[in-house]
Amino acid sequence: MAATETATAPAIGPGREGKLGSGPGAHKRPVLRLPEPWEFELLRLIAEQGAIPFDQLARFVGCDQPQAARLAKHLTKAGFADYGRFLYEEPHWVWLSGRGMRLSGTGFTYLRPRVEAMARMRAVNEIRLHIAARAPEARWLCSRSVVREQSRRGHRPNAVVEIGRERHAIIALLRSKPQERLRAIVETHMARYDAVIAFANPVPRRLLERLAAENHWPKLVVRAIPRPAEASPHPVKPRK
Repeated sequence: MAATETATAPAIGPGREGKLGSGPGAHKRPVLRLPEPWEFELLRLIAEQGAIPFDQLARFVGCDQPQAARLAKHLTKAGFADYGRFLYEEPHWVWLSGRGMRLSGTGFTYLRPRVEAMARMRAVNEIRLHIAARAPEARWLCSRSVVREQSRRGHRPNAVVEIGRERHAIIALLRSKPQERLRAIVETHMARYDAVIAFANPVPRRLLERLAAENHWPKLVVRAIPRPAEASPHPVKPRK
C-alpha cells in the first residue's frame, strides 16, 4: 500500500476494517496478490450493491469524492474492479471485475452493470446509506443474498434488514405498478417478514398509501426514497 495514492487515507486505514461490507480493462491484468483487509471489505460492499457511483462510494466509506475516485482507481489498478461512466452528466461508477468478485468472499458471480438498472441501484444504495445512518446496528442482506436464501421464485424484496430478532423487507419503487401486482408483492412480503418498508417515488407512494389504508396493513411502512442530503456519511457493515 505504501506506493499507492490511498496509502495515507484515514478513512480506509486499519481503523476502518470491518466497517464497510460491496476503469476499463481490469480483467486483462493479472492479480498478483490477495486483497488487504480494508480492500476485502470494500470488495464485499461493492459486490453486495452490484455497482456504486463515486458520489455514493464517498459516503459509504466516509471520505470526499476525489478520494473515492482514487479508491476506485486503486482497486482497478490491482485488478479487483472496473470503473466508467454510463450516462451523460452522471458520475463514474465502480463495479467488481470477475477476479474481484471471486475474491470478495460473497460467492456471487460476476455481473456487469446494465444502464437500465442504474436508477434502481442508485436508489437501493441511497436506502442502505439512509438505514446505516439511522440504525447502524442493523444487518443488511442484499438482493442477491435474498435470492440465494429463497431462490428466484415468487416476489423478492430489494434487500432485507435484520434488527434484533426482526427481519424487515426493503422495497424500492421507482415507477408505478398495476394495483393487483403491487398488492400481491406487499402481501407476499408481509407473510414472510416482520415488516415491509417501501421506499417509493411520489406516484407509487400515493398508491401504496391508499392500498395500506384500504387493506389495513399494519406491517407496511411507506417512505419517500431518500435524497443524498438525507443520507449522512456512515461506514456500513456487510453481511457476515
